[in-house]
Amino acid sequence: MKLLNYLSDLCAPFKLLILSIGQFSLMPKLRGGEILKQCYEGAVLSAPMVLFSISIVSLMGVLEFSWHMMKVMHEDALVPAFSLVLTIRELAPVVTAMLLASRLGAAIAAEIGIMKNSEQLDQLQLLGVSVVDFLILPRWVGCLLASLSLTLLGIVVAVLVSSQLASYGLGYQAQEFYNALFVLARGQDLVGALVKAVLFGTTIPFVAAASGLACKSGSRGIGQAATQAVVKSSLWIIILDFLVNSLLWIS
Repeated sequence: MKLLNYLSDLCAPFKLLILSIGQFSLMPKLRGGEILKQCYEGAVLSAPMVLFSISIVSLMGVLEFSWHMMKVMHEDALVPAFSLVLTIRELAPVVTAMLLASRLGAAIAAEIGIMKNSEQLDQLQLLGVSVVDFLILPRWVGCLLASLSLTLLGIVVAVLVSSQLASYGLGYQAQEFYNALFVLARGQDLVGALVKAVLFGTTIPFVAAASGLACKSGSRGIGQAATQAVVKSSLWIIILDFLVNSLLWIS
């Protein structure tokens, strides 16, 4: 019974997503100023943290690929190609989404939870203001654009940082590294990364909003809502990542 309740709670954000899509298609109301604010907070303020993290993880990938290939094949000529494929398919979209879930997901859940506890949501309903239009849609658009832009930027930054490491530490010339990048990478890899970015950027705000709307009273309830937003978002990121990989590259 507890497992069924948890699964139902885990799927609650998608009920909210369907409601939001239906309401938006019937009565589209976009608050431009709020959307720009959410884009700034999601993309611009998250960029240093996300890009730094992707750079470090990409460096680790290059070092690991080089070590394993030297052990097994006694040469590491394909390190740039493997590192680029890994960055496009996994590192850029997944690391970006995980960090956005931690930063934006927790903030959205806490903000909505505070508004619920202080009865601001009830006041919005009394004024005839849709919670979906007022709170969820701007955060959805902001998180979606942040996920897409930071994923693409993360790929570029990871390639630049990895090439510098290869040039100084692995004996590559920068031009040699760039020439070997596209041996394995294909357009489908970039399409898959963008698909993941869209799915993750949509999942995070709705999971967070559902956690905030289900928030219990008190500061403890708000803290639990923020925690649940991060945990559930991360879990859905892992599930969706596996599904996209299965459809695009494993099948």
